Amino acid sequence: MKKSLFIIIILLISQVGFAQTFGGGVFGGLSASQLDGDRSSGYHKAGLSFGIYTNAKINKYIDAQMELKYIQKGSKWESEDQNVFYQSKLNYIELPVFLKYNFLDKFSANIGLAVGYLQKSTENKDRIGDEPADPPFNEFEFSGLAGVEYKIIENLFFNVRFNYSILPIRNHPGDQVHFLDRGQYNNALTFAVYYQIANFGKR
Repeated sequence: MKKSLFIIIILLISQVGFAQTFGGGVFGGLSASQLDGDRSSGYHKAGLSFGIYTNAKINKYIDAQMELKYIQKGSKWESEDQNVFYQSKLNYIELPVFLKYNFLDKFSANIGLAVGYLQKSTENKDRIGDEPADPPFNEFEFSGLAGVEYKIIENLFFNVRFNYSILPIRNHPGDQVHFLDRGQYNNALTFAVYYQIANFGKR
């Protein structure tokens, strides 16, 4: 599975070499996330998402884009009487690679893959303070992504994206497996503004 993901990402990156125009910029925004498989639900964990990107026009309708981003994921939940509390903080350095299909003049649909490196992970199980995650989360994350982007004005875009782990980021306690539920998975939404700094054309 991991080899297949790397092959797909390399194929997407290779499309940049065939593009007629390319450019790049910066972006920043917020993330809302949860951990599927931790007995709770809801996008209660807020975080930051920012980075740099490069993109290339493949043809009239399709662009390829690659990003280098920092994103905060994890989960947060508590009981109504506040006797139970849990929060996980997962900070990733992520490399998303995806295709953008442009439609209706100002909109584009995004679909692709991402590889993430877990830079830091902590858990707070009793409101006392953050401690190293136990059991630890996997060092790398492989995820799929899908989103929609809107062109606000020239060189300024607003993007909403859904990101979900393809492989578990941590096993269930006791390494339990429930049919297709094989562990815990990152489930994240991001809302970001993109600014295209430059565009270049091939001679």
